[in-house]
Amino acid sequence: MSTDNKYISSEHYRQMLVRDGDRRFQEWHSKFLQYQQEFINRPRVESGKVDMPRDSEAYRQMLVRDGDRRYREWHTKFLQSQKEFLNR
Repeated sequence: MSTDNKYISSEHYRQMLVRDGDRRFQEWHSKFLQYQQEFINRPRVESGKVDMPRDSEAYRQMLVRDGDRRYREWHTKFLQSQKEFLNR
């Protein structure tokens, strides 16, 4: 029988796991940064073909305007339905 020790120490194994975790994180982080840069450089939002504002205040104002528009649409439909219901 051979007396060769084929096992590695727990410290060596821990170091291997740390290196593997670092490698996986670097792969993920590189892909994330690439995706983030593509998103930032994307000139338009595909769904609505609307220019995406770059600063947070402009974005907030865009959301407020969109919310107001959606509320007006909903409220108009609601008033029409209410009027139809009351005129029965």
